[in-house]
Amino acid sequence: MRYGVDTLPKHKHDFGRVYDLEDPSPYFTALRPSDYRMPQVLAGALESLRPTITRAKGTGESLRILDFACGYGVIGALLRHNISMDDVFEHYGRRHWHPDDKQAYWNQDIEFFQARRHESMSYEIGGADIAGVALEYAATLGFLDEVFNENLIESAPSNRFCDFLLGTHLVVESGSLGDMLPVVFERILDVSNSSPCPWFFYCPRPDIAWEGMDNFWLARDYQAQSLSTVLVRYRKPLSQSERDDMLRITRSMGKTDDAVMRDDYLLVDMKLARPSIDVHKWPIEQFQDNYD
Repeated sequence: MRYGVDTLPKHKHDFGRVYDLEDPSPYFTALRPSDYRMPQVLAGALESLRPTITRAKGTGESLRILDFACGYGVIGALLRHNISMDDVFEHYGRRHWHPDDKQAYWNQDIEFFQARRHESMSYEIGGADIAGVALEYAATLGFLDEVFNENLIESAPSNRFCDFLLGTHLVVESGSLGDMLPVVFERILDVSNSSPCPWFFYCPRPDIAWEGMDNFWLARDYQAQSLSTVLVRYRKPLSQSERDDMLRITRSMGKTDDAVMRDDYLLVDMKLARPSIDVHKWPIEQFQDNYD
C-alpha cells in the first residue's frame, strides 16, 4: 500500500508510523493539510536572533546549533536553502512513496536542494533524535552536519555528543517533546556546565503544565522570555478529534480557547532561555509572528 492522504495520521499521537521512514514524503504529506509552519517561524526567528547570539558568544559570523528532536532536519533545510515550507510540502507532495521504494528518491532530493543552496554556511547544525533513518536522510541531504541517534530522556549523551555540546551556542526544540523537556535540557546543561552555557530556544505547547520547566530554569539561574508579541500559530489540528482533544485538555487546565487556538491554528509560546547574566547584558526585542 502506498502512503496517501487517507492512510496518513490524523492525530499527533499517530505520527510514529511516518516519523522514521526511508522517505520523508509521508511525513510532510501528513502535515501539509495542517499548514505546519513552525520550522519556518523558527528559521526566521533564528535569523533575527543570530547577530545578538554571535556577539554574546564572540563567534564572529558562525553559530553552532543543536536541533533537538529534529526528525528529517527541516529547520536546517530552511536555514540553508532558498525555500519555504510551502516549497517543502510541494516537493514531497509530488510523489506517492511505498516502503519498497526505499531510498529511490534521495538523489532527486539532493539535486532539488543543491539547486537552491545558500552560499552562506554560517551555521554548524547538529541534530539529535531517536529516529535514526530520518537523521541519515537529513545528513545525506546536507541539512545537518552531525547527527546523534540518542535518547536523552533515557540516558546521558555519548562522548561524541558531549564533544558537540561543549561548543554548542544554541539548542532549538520546536514543541514536540512535551513535559520531558526539562529532563533533556538538564542532561545538556550537565555537560556544558564547565563551558559557556548554551541558550535554549523552545516552544512550550499549551496542553502541557510547565511548572517543572519554570523550576528548572530557576534552579539553573536561567531566565526564559517570550520572543513573540503574540502566541505563535503552530499548525491546524489534523482532525476534529485532535482539535477536541486539545481543547478538552487545555480547558481542564483552566485555559480559555482563545489562548489555545486562533484562526483554527493551535498556538504555542516561543521562548528563549539564557543565563540570567546574559539576559541583562544582551537585551532582545520581541518580534511579531510574521514568518510566513
